[in-house]
Amino acid sequence: MDHTPRSPASAHATGMVDVLVPVALDQTYSYKMPRGMELKAGDLISVPLGPREVLAVVWGENANPDPRLHNRLKEVSEKLDIPPLKPELRSVVDWVANYTLSPRGMVLRMCLRMGENLGPERVRAGV
Repeated sequence: MDHTPRSPASAHATGMVDVLVPVALDQTYSYKMPRGMELKAGDLISVPLGPREVLAVVWGENANPDPRLHNRLKEVSEKLDIPPLKPELRSVVDWVANYTLSPRGMVLRMCLRMGENLGPERVRAGV
């Protein structure tokens, strides 16, 4: 029987993934995978970003997480029942972002705009 003390974070999460969020940023964020949830590259998920929940895509597994951040990372909220993005589409997102000098998050946003499946359109107030 293993009697080693465990941190509260390791009791709830099993690994970390790098997630690309469809916002005007070029970097991925690291999130913890909840126990029992299996995620692979391309899966569409919901994650907390600031005060709101946003749609995101698992960009890859984080094999070398920063040990200073292990207790500050948030968990993935849920895995969406939507087919994952194929590796070819993820490669196109990276290529288009590099070629046009655009943030990868904004290129991903263009790829994910496919109607009512991903939520209502944001209301914009005009003057």
